Amino acid sequence: MLKGIAGAPGIAIGRAFIFRPEQLEFERKTISPEEVSRELVRLQHALQQAHQELAGIYARAMSDLGRDRAGTFHAQLMILEDATFESELISIVRSGVNVEGAVGEVVTNYVRMFEDSGDEYLRERAADYRDVGCRLLRILLGQSWTPVPRLKEESIVVARDLSAPDSMQLDRSRILGLAIERGGRTCTACILARSLEIPAVVGLGRFVHQVHNGDLLIVDGSKGTVILNPDPATLAEYQHRRETYLACKKEMQMLSDLPAETRDGYRVQLLANIDHPGEVASALAQGAEGIGLFRTEHLFLGRDTMPGEDEQFEFYVQVVQRMRGRPVVIRTLDYAGPSSPFFQPMHYEPNPFLGCRGIRLNLNFEEIFNTQIKAILRASAFGRVKVMFPLISRVEDLRRVKSMMRQAQEELQRTGKNFDPDIEVGLLVEVPSAALTAELFAPEVDFYSIGTNDLVQYTLAVDRASAGINPLNQVLHPAILRLVKNVIDVARNARKKVAMCGEMAGEPLATLLLLGLGLNQFSAAAGALPEIKKVIRAVTLKEAREVALRTLQLSGPEEVRRYLEQEMKSRRLYF
Repeated sequence: MLKGIAGAPGIAIGRAFIFRPEQLEFERKTISPEEVSRELVRLQHALQQAHQELAGIYARAMSDLGRDRAGTFHAQLMILEDATFESELISIVRSGVNVEGAVGEVVTNYVRMFEDSGDEYLRERAADYRDVGCRLLRILLGQSWTPVPRLKEESIVVARDLSAPDSMQLDRSRILGLAIERGGRTCTACILARSLEIPAVVGLGRFVHQVHNGDLLIVDGSKGTVILNPDPATLAEYQHRRETYLACKKEMQMLSDLPAETRDGYRVQLLANIDHPGEVASALAQGAEGIGLFRTEHLFLGRDTMPGEDEQFEFYVQVVQRMRGRPVVIRTLDYAGPSSPFFQPMHYEPNPFLGCRGIRLNLNFEEIFNTQIKAILRASAFGRVKVMFPLISRVEDLRRVKSMMRQAQEELQRTGKNFDPDIEVGLLVEVPSAALTAELFAPEVDFYSIGTNDLVQYTLAVDRASAGINPLNQVLHPAILRLVKNVIDVARNARKKVAMCGEMAGEPLATLLLLGLGLNQFSAAAGALPEIKKVIRAVTLKEAREVALRTLQLSGPEEVRRYLEQEMKSRRLYF
């Protein structure tokens, strides 16, 4: 069994089709001063042709996927339009290097910079630069784009990587599933897979060399596992699980309009995590009662200049208006990775997750924070907006950022711009120090939200971006459960709402436990909400509390997992 990243839910069983894109070979050569002008003309031609090709692909992607899900192609267009990217190419050519060599050098530098980041969104930016580089080299080498082989039968596509253009050209009607060595949940292949409801596992590491065309594969996109040539018993088990999954999916679709309420009347709230305004429709269709985490990093990435107040306001207010009075929790910029052009004073950090990110970035770059918070405040005039700040570890940091927020409100008042003066402020609990001292923050906040992704990596000393130690990244570790319980208990005693917006909230296996611990709000990817709701509606609060009490007595994460699986299976809730 191979373990990767759960890219798109569901179970696929089928024969492997190994996709191998063409390999481009080029030579880096030294050129004479007389050849520079000719090479610069070749560069301009390649940039223009690449832009024309991508514009056509982007138009098709918008038609198939919608504007927001076609964002990868827009990002690649922005690379080609980036004056800094072009000037770097020109500079290398003028130094006496042929265009192919210049493209290889510049693109390699960008790919390395972004791949070294600990942030998933930034690592996906490396794929954009790699795709743009391949496109430019193909044009420069005079090679026509090799069409993606047409699938002769329904197959599971196996690949080392799947670029954005290749994802669009594959015969999607015959793809049963995807199994890919590289990539993360935000890569184009995953976005496409989720849109078309194709099970997908990415980030599998080196495995393609083990697979032959026609091999039987099982892809479990819900758990992030791939099984190569399963034995008859395993195959039968997964065929049954697939049938159960499809039946449950149909059943869960009927729950979208029903409340997330236990059999004895205890009501919780289900919220969605989003990155783009275009995801609101899907969230509402899956029964989301609000947005529990609106990440704002997408607006800042891949740009030379910081987005202005008006641009940010337009981005945020789209979500607020589409939610029509439902709550929208906006998280301020949480940037962890290579320096962007408008973060010039910030040097590159080899371990960005422990560096200048989250609230530290907000406090060090007050102009960025001031602009963003004013845009968020303005959006609050159009609906029920809440705000929370990432990586808070000390009460004094929260007090300082609230003071800066009051200054922003005063500036808006002076310019006659409307905002909600009573906008709620929340504590995003993702640092152990904040979880352990949650009661000290109670007088300063209106609500708590637990971000388990970072809480796990900081508590267990496990880099969540490191494939080598990924098995140690265990959200069901007793230490994590105790930190979560402490925050929930503090919130209950302070009579404040408490949500969870990390991956744990979207894991049905943990739903019974979290419900029993007293979690008020579950905020997860929209696709996970129906399954969470099914679990909640199938039990009583008393049963959930008994499960939570028993779980806290267990000593290890595997023991916890086995116990929760047993409880789910006994209620016919786990497959």
